[in-house]
Amino acid sequence: MARIVGGIGITHSPAAIFAHDRGLGAGPEWRPFFEPLERARAWLAAARPDLIVVVYNDHLNHFAFDAYPTFALGVADEFPLAPEGGRVPEFPPMPGDFDAAAAIADSLVAADFDPLICAEMALDHGAAGPLRMLADPWPAPVVPLFVNVLRAPVPRPMRLFALGRVLRDAVAALPQDRRVVVLATGGLSHQLHGPRGGEINEAWDRDFLGRLPNDAEALAAMTTRDYAMAAGAEGAETVMWLAMRGALPERVTPLVTGYLAKGSTGLGLIVLEPA
Repeated sequence: MARIVGGIGITHSPAAIFAHDRGLGAGPEWRPFFEPLERARAWLAAARPDLIVVVYNDHLNHFAFDAYPTFALGVADEFPLAPEGGRVPEFPPMPGDFDAAAAIADSLVAADFDPLICAEMALDHGAAGPLRMLADPWPAPVVPLFVNVLRAPVPRPMRLFALGRVLRDAVAALPQDRRVVVLATGGLSHQLHGPRGGEINEAWDRDFLGRLPNDAEALAAMTTRDYAMAAGAEGAETVMWLAMRGALPERVTPLVTGYLAKGSTGLGLIVLEPA
């Protein structure tokens, strides 16, 4: 029987991805984020996952607002990277697992989550950036699970937590004996426009990281507006971390936590393992 061996929550800030790609993480200004990232990389390598479910949002590089689903699941054997800024990142396509993704799709639909099923899905920095920050070469096939956190109406935080519970059951129903990691990307606090543009709420970010392991249901009981008011319009995408937490058992052990308020984003990282 397949089982989830851990979860990772990580920002997909382009600034952090750029710093990683340019080898800037050893510098003092980036160290508070990249030192924990090295521990997360070591944990992921030691976890030896056979499959990684990635909960993320696209930034209009694959989906467009003329047809923007609430949830979408990639069911394919390979996922190319989406072009951004006029070029495709220098990173190979991410391997997929068609059979595992199709089985997870069946389980989601049976539990009344009805994602758009995508035989083709290009991954932008929302998914591909954290993937390449966490490992190179990538250690296992991925199943990308897209969530709309950009265009109203967006799913409630509790809906994301419930999605995690369904993912847990879907993984357990996989026929093969697999080690699975659930990775959620996005956040933490940031707003890119308006009077609050560039604002970082460090107190909120640190409180969220501290509460996620043992107080996730209270975080899930908040409203989408609560997240937007505390974390900024774009920081509201942090609700995707609730899907990762929901996929884990009630008791978890936080193994790695990292935080850095940098530029216009609160950069966060957490690794959780079943207790």
